[in-house]
Amino acid sequence: MPNQSSTAQRSRPLRIVAVGGGTGLPNLLSGMSRQQSPHMQLSAIVTTFDDGGSSGRLRTKYGIPALGDIRRCLLALAQPSPASDAFAEAMNHRFDSSDGMPGHSFGNLMLASWVVQDGGLGVAIDKASMILNCSGQVIPVAIEPAHLRAEMTDGTWIESETEIDKRVATEPRIKRVALDREVHANPGAVSAINDADVIALGPGDLYTSVVPNLLPKGIASAIRASRARILYICNIFNKPAETSDFNASDYVRTVNEYIGARRIDIAIVNDPAGNEVSDDAVRIDGALADTVGEVVVSRLADATDPNQHDADALAAEVIRLTERSG
Repeated sequence: MPNQSSTAQRSRPLRIVAVGGGTGLPNLLSGMSRQQSPHMQLSAIVTTFDDGGSSGRLRTKYGIPALGDIRRCLLALAQPSPASDAFAEAMNHRFDSSDGMPGHSFGNLMLASWVVQDGGLGVAIDKASMILNCSGQVIPVAIEPAHLRAEMTDGTWIESETEIDKRVATEPRIKRVALDREVHANPGAVSAINDADVIALGPGDLYTSVVPNLLPKGIASAIRASRARILYICNIFNKPAETSDFNASDYVRTVNEYIGARRIDIAIVNDPAGNEVSDDAVRIDGALADTVGEVVVSRLADATDPNQHDADALAAEVIRLTERSG
């Protein structure tokens, strides 16, 4: 339901909070940054539990949360200008072995240096946001570092997001994911949820990009208490070894379980053309209508890469539903 009365909402921007990580959230944000109107305010709550690649090495060395998803979201929200374009190009640079820093992203190194020098991740994000002239706010879901772990259906546990991602389809399925220690949510993330008119969860890998944002203490309870309309953006394809054979209702049901209530109001699902349907496609099943208040089916696959959403089409759908909330 809308957060305030229609009259009150027209007197302030409609507040959209997008929640996720990986490549799915930046994809949505890039479309939103091109299309959002002045009467909309966009915030992104980003997972911070990645432990692979450049992010993983920096968090091990400095004891800081993962920076890779934060960097990608900042770049997705950057607004064009000579200064921001030059800075974005630098942040995208990845060093190779000849530089002595193989695999490190310059953007991750810069954010890490600001964190270490100024003693805060928020300061680092603010500095990058200012230079990039970001059209929205990027909020880490937690400031405290932690590792993601997964319990398999055979009772074994896999430690770290990297190891979860390495699994193959023949291995036992994921039963649940958790953090290796109790972590409190970033107060800024809780505040954004409390003030939101619309909360959009996904798209992204279910157990490593979307659900991790629901694990810090305070996030799920804030979503349960929120009067915002909750959207869930369903993936276009299932991820082998993680969500193999999942239907759309399985995604919605799983997210609601981690929220702790039937809280998703609208599921947004791709409507594929016949030649795009495959065994890995997320299908709209009969149980979906029983797990969510409304199902929105729309052509959302990218024309050149049908494995991912068309950023502009997806953003347009989210904006349409947001305006309907107002």
